[in-house]
Amino acid sequence: MSSAPSLSETFLQAFHEARPGLTSKAYGGLPLVFRGQEMDSSYALLTEVVPASSQAIEVLDLACGEGHLLGLLAARRQPGLALSGLDMSAAELALARTRLGAQADLKQGRAQALPYPDGVFDCVLCHMALMLMDELDEVMRELRRVLRPGGRFAAVVGAMPPDSPVLSAYLEALSRRSRLPQFAGLRLGDRRLRSPEGIREVFASGFDELVIEELHLPLRLAPAQLRDWFLDLYDLQLLSAADRELVEHELMQAVTGATGPDGMLDFPQALRFLSARAV
Repeated sequence: MSSAPSLSETFLQAFHEARPGLTSKAYGGLPLVFRGQEMDSSYALLTEVVPASSQAIEVLDLACGEGHLLGLLAARRQPGLALSGLDMSAAELALARTRLGAQADLKQGRAQALPYPDGVFDCVLCHMALMLMDELDEVMRELRRVLRPGGRFAAVVGAMPPDSPVLSAYLEALSRRSRLPQFAGLRLGDRRLRSPEGIREVFASGFDELVIEELHLPLRLAPAQLRDWFLDLYDLQLLSAADRELVEHELMQAVTGATGPDGMLDFPQALRFLSARAV
C-alpha cells in the first residue's frame, strides 16, 4: 500500500476542498423506492442499516463528506448510538463539524489505513465513495478489520444512468473534448464495482450475506438545473475552462425544445445498494 496520495486522490481531495457538500446537494433530496418502500433519499436508505436499539452501537461513516448521513443518524437521538466519520477533505470535515458539533467523532484520513482499532464498529456505511477509491482490496481488508464479527458494511455506489436524450447529449458533447494533460492518465476507482460480478469478487473474502440491489431515482430538471448538475460532476473538472463552456453550450443547444409542458427534462438516475456481513 502506498502512503502517498495517488493522482486520483489528489484530484478528489482538491475537488472537494474547492466544492464541499456537492454529494449531499445532488442526492440528499432525491427520493427513491426500495423494496416497495418510499425513501427520502439514498442517505436515508443507509440509515436503515443501523438497528434502532437501546444497546450500544458504534457506526462509522466512511468518506462522510459534510456530515449529511451522520446528521440523519444523530437526529434519532438514539441512546447508545456512537457516531464516527472519516474523510480526506478538510473542507468537508469543517462543514461536518459545524453541522454535528460533539455528536460525532470526526477524523481526516484514508480508507486504505483506517485510524481505528480492530473490531470496533458494528456498522460501517459509505455513500457514493467506495467506487472512487484506489487500492480497493486494501480498503476491503481495512473495513473487515475495523468491523466486529457479524458487523455490517453497507454502501451506495454509482451506476450508469438509464439511456435518455439528456445523457446522450452530454456524452456526445463530452466525447469531443480531451482532458487536461495532467489528468490524461487519471482513473477513478476500481472497475470491478461497475458490475454485479465484479462486486461479488470484491466481497469474496471476509464477508458473506452480500446483497446487491439496483436503485432507480426519477429526476426532472429545468435546463438551468441540468447545467448545474453536470458542472458539479468530476468529468467536467478534468477539462479546461474553455472546453467546459463548449460542453455546456452544446448540451444546452441539444436539450432546447426538448422540455415537457412544465419546462422540465427527464434525467433518471441509477445507483446500487450493497450490504454484506463481516465474518
